[in-house]
Amino acid sequence: MKPLLLEASFPKLNCDITLAKAQIDTLGKQPNLEGMTREAILEVNVWHVFNLISNGNTQDAAPLIDTLVFDESYSDMKPLHVSWLWLARMTIFIANDDYMLALGAAENGLLKMADITSKKREDFLAILASLLYNLASVHNSLGDNARAKKELTKCQKLFERLVKKNERKFSPMLLYAIEASTSIISSKAQLMEVLKHYDDEVKLYTSMLNNGDSKKTREALINLVNSLKKEGDIMMEMGNGRNAAKYYTKALRYQKKVSNNMGHKELVLSICLAKALNKVVNRRESAEQLLQSLQPLAKKLNATNELIEIENLLNNKNKNTNIMSLLKGIF
Repeated sequence: MKPLLLEASFPKLNCDITLAKAQIDTLGKQPNLEGMTREAILEVNVWHVFNLISNGNTQDAAPLIDTLVFDESYSDMKPLHVSWLWLARMTIFIANDDYMLALGAAENGLLKMADITSKKREDFLAILASLLYNLASVHNSLGDNARAKKELTKCQKLFERLVKKNERKFSPMLLYAIEASTSIISSKAQLMEVLKHYDDEVKLYTSMLNNGDSKKTREALINLVNSLKKEGDIMMEMGNGRNAAKYYTKALRYQKKVSNNMGHKELVLSICLAKALNKVVNRRESAEQLLQSLQPLAKKLNATNELIEIENLLNNKNKNTNIMSLLKGIF
């Protein structure tokens, strides 16, 4: 998916900060704020963030956003502007492939948006549509195409409404949303073709297990485990956690015949199973318990990447649920 165009969501400013804008454009840094009203100072900071990101300077934009949203001295900033700042921070996280942090930024942005009373304003709808686009981008990157498709559908409808009000400002993002939707639907069809291929492989390797040759049987088992995992991966990309869990469970069952020990491959398959179970509403508690039980194994194997993944999954297990609840409250 293409990166979000932040200009489509930038909220209107109430103060005349033309001179400050010119100074920021010229100097590339914060202008002299003396003599400005408090509201103007806050709006200059928001504009400065936008200017930095527009010029590709996310290295300076990120810490400035963190200051504006966390520092108590900026607690009087309007919720709409804080929401946009979280959207901007989310966009930076996505550009850096920090998807869990991006989900956290989305959650924080939605919490601020829940405080806004006027939810039919153009600015509010633009930020909401853009946040949905970013959520779809995150979930698409994480292989959750089913969730991404739903978010894009809502995003597209909002941009269609906005285009009627301001075609020039919102048309580019509407086209982005349509293009992304087409891409995801297309990839789902492609995934079905790939799934069929691995399904044929599974049948082949299963029949080979009756061969009788111990060496060939072992090779067939290893290939069968790999093919079952790939089938599970495809199901995960399609958003079908229940079927993905079945494939990962079968893969683990056959892997035990290859090796009696819980090693790295068993750890990876078990993490995949936990992620699949987490997508099934009534199995999320089981997913959490499984992840907790895998932490000692990951430490024992010195599997640093897998340990980080487990911790991220445990720390962020509620983010999607919270985001969905907040979105339901807005819609």
